[in-house]
Amino acid sequence: MTETLKDPRAEEAIRRWDELKAARGQHEQDWEELARLIRPQRGGFVTADPSRHRDDKPLSSAPIIAQEYFASGLYGTLTNPANRWMGVETNDDDLNAWGPAKLWLELVGNRILRSFAPGVSTFYDAAIQTFGDISTFGNAAGYDEIVPGEQRIMDVTLSLAEVCFEIDAFGQVTEAVRKFGLTGRMAVRLFGPDAVPPKMLERATKGALDRVDFYHHVHLNMDWSRGKLGPRGKRWLSTYACAEGCRVVREGGYAEMPFYAPRWEVDSGQAYGRGPGMVALPDARVLNLMDAANLRAGQKAADPTLLAPERDAWATSGVVRPGEVIYGGVNMKGDPLLRPLDNFSGTGLTLEMAQARVEAIKDAFHWTLMQMVGRSGMTATEVIERQEEKLRLMAPNMGRVQGEFLAPKASRRFAILLREGQIPPPPPEMAREGAALQVKYISAAAMAQRSAEGAAMARIVQDIAPLAELKPRLLDRFDEDAYVELMVEARGAPGRILRSREAADALSQQRAQAEQAAMAMQAAQAAGGVAKDVASAAAMEGAA
Repeated sequence: MTETLKDPRAEEAIRRWDELKAARGQHEQDWEELARLIRPQRGGFVTADPSRHRDDKPLSSAPIIAQEYFASGLYGTLTNPANRWMGVETNDDDLNAWGPAKLWLELVGNRILRSFAPGVSTFYDAAIQTFGDISTFGNAAGYDEIVPGEQRIMDVTLSLAEVCFEIDAFGQVTEAVRKFGLTGRMAVRLFGPDAVPPKMLERATKGALDRVDFYHHVHLNMDWSRGKLGPRGKRWLSTYACAEGCRVVREGGYAEMPFYAPRWEVDSGQAYGRGPGMVALPDARVLNLMDAANLRAGQKAADPTLLAPERDAWATSGVVRPGEVIYGGVNMKGDPLLRPLDNFSGTGLTLEMAQARVEAIKDAFHWTLMQMVGRSGMTATEVIERQEEKLRLMAPNMGRVQGEFLAPKASRRFAILLREGQIPPPPPEMAREGAALQVKYISAAAMAQRSAEGAAMARIVQDIAPLAELKPRLLDRFDEDAYVELMVEARGAPGRILRSREAADALSQQRAQAEQAAMAMQAAQAAGGVAKDVASAAAMEGAA
């Protein structure tokens, strides 16, 4: 029986996993500590099986709570499902302000947002996991794909332990390899009985529960061209490989990269980022050690070691139970034969010292910025100002998350909807203009970053209003249409609340014409009344 040859594509997938994982080895020890102390549901960075990680349990919940609050804050400010957090616009401001284009762009933005809704996608469930990984590790791994035959889009957040990336200088993912384990039955159900190796089919038949490694390799198609059919006609090639027999079980392609690798803060020349969890890690380590020391000291004080003269002198074999009498515990003179080992003098670790570490961890996760609950005496204006200040301080990092996660995901979602016929064609004038579409953020974070512009315009009007009473010419300097449009944009209101300038001019002309007609009618009525009065006066004079 001849040995089955290994598939070069499967060998390439496995080789690239080993290379990319080795390149990030310097980060994985810290990531494992972050998972142990701050995000226990993650881990597996230093194990052969990414789905398994250490069972060590942290002794303090303070880092976990701080991280969860921070992740929830990111979720609420960047992707709050109760608000319109994104839209679509062109790179031409005049075209964006044109009525038909504005309506089409708003329609497209609404269609994209609805594609993230729970009835169509699992995006919002995956988003909170993404923000949890970003806040802890400074990195996250996401993936999306159309579910065949279900009219649904699968959005998932993958564990960093099972995904390795190659990221270019622009922060874009150019290659991704995912390593995951499947049982025989799972592999047959996912790929089909004809695609899996014979040994996997045998495992499925026997119901074996052991898992075999599979690799999903997505990379640029160097021979890509639009005219080709099948996977070779896709911009990105996709290969599923099985380690058993080094065999390819599925090959396909994508028009856009389906993997996402958002990062929080990235130093020059680094492929992987750092998050608030890395800042909190030293204090989390010390706090965990302090809690462990205090617990050991407390255990010694509550249950000390007992000293006895010999083994047979203690009938209970060294076990002391509350309320029991220990015979032989004293001699005939009443001197105790048993006494505790006096080796407890306290650790010297005070509650204030532990609380200082907790506060340092909270500061690392911007606790004072993210948490406003319980603060009394604040007006609504003060709350808004503090919220805007918080978002402005984190704007650079949030901007990276938007650029590396939300923007490519929204762009890919637009392309998917366009291919599925869910987006109507734009007005012909837009096609002739040749303007490019781009994602526009209108979330709380984006609005806070732009709120300064609206506040500045409002302050200018307030400052000039008293002077304009003396110099009415100053009001002529303002373009009222531009002012209203910029204020609506700065405040994040939907564009459909505004009519176009042309429609507003038409209404203004109709109003002016109606006012002129009313004035003419009043003048005619007044003239008729005067004529009637003159005629009455003349008749009275004739009668006299």
